Amino acid sequence: MADSAGMNEQFRLVDLDIIKRYSLAVRQESAPAEEILEALEASRQAVLSALGLPPPGRRRGSRRRPAAEGPGPPAAG
Repeated sequence: MADSAGMNEQFRLVDLDIIKRYSLAVRQESAPAEEILEALEASRQAVLSALGLPPPGRRRGSRRRPAAEGPGPPAAG
């Protein structure tokens, strides 16, 4: 049974759009989801590098949101 994140799930490679569009041959029919994500990320990094673009920063915790301003001091009254 697959874990809740689906990382142990096997996927048919020929069902992936990137393979349908650009692959001349598929070496195997399926692969673990985690391996597919690693390969896609490596390919993405190569394309970004070829375009001269910096790799994207990590989304989690990379940006700090400014503290929300409170309602201000209590009104004199």
